[in-house]
Amino acid sequence: MDLYYGIHGLDVMTQLTDDYKPWAENMKKQGKIRYFGFSTHKNMAANLTATAKLGWVDAILTTYNFRLMKDAEMQKAVDACYKAGVALTAMKTQKGVRVETDEDKKLIEHFSAKGFTEGQAKIKAVMEDERIAAVTVGMNSVSVINQNVAAALDRTTLAQDDKDALAEYASATCSGYCAGCAHICDAVAGVSNVSDVMRSLMYHNSYGDTQLAKQTFAAIPADVRAKLLTVDYQLAEQRCPQRMPIAKLIREAVEKLA
Repeated sequence: MDLYYGIHGLDVMTQLTDDYKPWAENMKKQGKIRYFGFSTHKNMAANLTATAKLGWVDAILTTYNFRLMKDAEMQKAVDACYKAGVALTAMKTQKGVRVETDEDKKLIEHFSAKGFTEGQAKIKAVMEDERIAAVTVGMNSVSVINQNVAAALDRTTLAQDDKDALAEYASATCSGYCAGCAHICDAVAGVSNVSDVMRSLMYHNSYGDTQLAKQTFAAIPADVRAKLLTVDYQLAEQRCPQRMPIAKLIREAVEKLA
């Protein structure tokens, strides 16, 4: 196996226990795997930064997109991994546009005038970052596959006004995007898994994948799900870097996915 992800969805570095290193080294010696890594959906900056210092993890599958390019801590973490030789594969690169607001329409029109879709532009934004080894993108139709392949093969680079358009859109719509900084909301909300609820809702609203959304929501411990609507999220909302209306989104998730 070329690359084995020993942990899917690592939340905090304590999950990467001391047992993993000798196991990975043994599997490599036996020729069963070439590289060892993990995936992470939340607390990405902290997890990447810590991994860069370990010296034995080869790769990380991490959330990374045009929105997180604006996060200073994430940028430092990505740079640390690049310098340490930890290969990064970016997932969640799209953060789909739902064409519901003027900002959505403005972004689509900007890139349509350039001859490619906003989805292709988002892939390009990540691929043009030399610190990213690969990009993994969910593709649910031949049409989307063709668009993504075209974006990968097209050597046209994004112009500065294209990068500005993505940055402007990211700022204008940040309250609808969970950046995965779970250590903030989980610490003050009095209930864990807030970011998991947000990810579930994202699968439903942005991806249109109700089955995956419900599966992700159902994976949250039952005792946590039972008290989601009884928690005061005011402090979490105040400290959220994305200014998300957490309480409102929690209610929406429960109504749609419970």
